[in-house]
Amino acid sequence: MKPNLILLAADGSEPSQKALDYAVLLAKSAPAKLLVLHVQKRHGRESIPPELAELERIEHIRVTEAEVLHGVAETVAATAEQQARAKGVAETGRVVVEGDPAREIIAAAKANNADTIVIGSRGLGDLEGLLLGSVSHKVAQAAPCTCVIVR
Repeated sequence: MKPNLILLAADGSEPSQKALDYAVLLAKSAPAKLLVLHVQKRHGRESIPPELAELERIEHIRVTEAEVLHGVAETVAATAEQQARAKGVAETGRVVVEGDPAREIIAAAKANNADTIVIGSRGLGDLEGLLLGSVSHKVAQAAPCTCVIVR
């Protein structure tokens, strides 16, 4: 069975990069569309942090913690999407959402009718993963489709 849509969970970590490489190979061989998903774990404060207050006063720009976190999340997803395109995946897309990574990956797979989820074995939350269970393990247990965990 060839996949039509591959959902890549990307967080910018080394295992995530390996997952990207595998997802690209899979998408090119099928051929299939590749959807890059990045889950931003927390929203951040809408207020300006004290360390940026002086920058706001001097430069007349407003930068909140929430804006910085969202900017980083968008950059992670856009970078993975650009890498996939550069490696020859014709149909790509990207989505950035906020929330619990495992829940949001599963929800995105369902909402987009993904045939396959590709995820790195360990992402940026290693200590939390060791204590509470990794995101990849949770996704594999509850995925509505094939789940590939890349080491």
